[in-house]
Amino acid sequence: MSGATLYSVSAALSALLLGAVASILPAPVNAWLTSPDVVTGLAVLIFSAILLAASMINTIMLIWFERKMLGRFMDRRGAMHVGYAGLLQNFADGLKLFRKNTFRPREADSLGFYAGPTAYMVTSMILFGVLPISTGWSSGALPLSLLLALAIFSFAPLFIFVSAWSSNNKYSLIGGMRSAAQMIAYEVPILLAVVAVVIVAGSFDLNVIVNEQQNYWFWAPLIVALIVFVAGMLAEMERIPFDLPEAEAELVEGWNTEYGGMLFAFFMLADYVRALIGSILVVLLFLGGWTMPSWVPSVATSFPLAGIFWFMIKTYLVFGLFIWIRASLPRVRTDQLLRVGWNRMIPLALLSIVLAAVVVTVRCLPLVGCVPPLGG
Repeated sequence: MSGATLYSVSAALSALLLGAVASILPAPVNAWLTSPDVVTGLAVLIFSAILLAASMINTIMLIWFERKMLGRFMDRRGAMHVGYAGLLQNFADGLKLFRKNTFRPREADSLGFYAGPTAYMVTSMILFGVLPISTGWSSGALPLSLLLALAIFSFAPLFIFVSAWSSNNKYSLIGGMRSAAQMIAYEVPILLAVVAVVIVAGSFDLNVIVNEQQNYWFWAPLIVALIVFVAGMLAEMERIPFDLPEAEAELVEGWNTEYGGMLFAFFMLADYVRALIGSILVVLLFLGGWTMPSWVPSVATSFPLAGIFWFMIKTYLVFGLFIWIRASLPRVRTDQLLRVGWNRMIPLALLSIVLAAVVVTVRCLPLVGCVPPLGG
């Protein structure tokens, strides 16, 4: 099916299913079931179900991947007892959390206590409907898809702080305040690093940004922006060395201290969902997305779903870098974290904008050399 997208396939499947059901029903119901509004509604549900299943499977695989990688870094095997090579360990852990009761502290605010983790999880999942994974993944271009993704990604500090405050726990509140300060401090350099990418690509559309990298991936001319963006994403995802909001030695478990059962599972799952999203954004902005260099043999890029395959390979490699950093670096202090965010990352991000302007105007950089023509 030439030019087919995931949504168009969902729409065709919706029309087929509703047509089959309508064929055995009376005329009035038949006409209602086959109406465009009903077909579109079911297509959206099918599309959302596919997105949810794909994101959950990849998130669970990331958890298993991190456990195995950390095991190797620590000279052990990691998860290995449930399923082959421990592949089912995360499902066992999820079932355990699902069976546990969720207790709310007596003086906690009910609305914030339950709405905080739910909103944190839901907003993280929404991003999978915005980020393109391949040419056939989305139904069309969103002109401001990058801006929309970053805006949704920045909701997290609010929901984390609400969850911490509503718990009526001082350790949770301190963790929530740390998280809000940390995320706000590193959102500024992230946005400035993204400005460098937008200057070179000339668009906020993630599809256009990927297409502009068909001849030359942005990581080389925008290496400073890449470093700033990766550091900022580690802080946004609260991963080592920036896991101050969850410092167990001084805050018990940080802003999620009072949460258990499925609400705790929401927080943990959302953290890995955000890790997956952060890895995807790095691939889209700096590593060519689903495209591959011209020297790669065509047989490696022309098989079915080749774009999604190479995209996920790059995503898992980026997440592997995050795991490597986690296994190698110690946690920094809060004052060090904020000083680096405001005093180091912002000047570097501004420098990346200047370098991006040089790339666009003269196409050449000292030491790096001249950049080939961008775009397809």
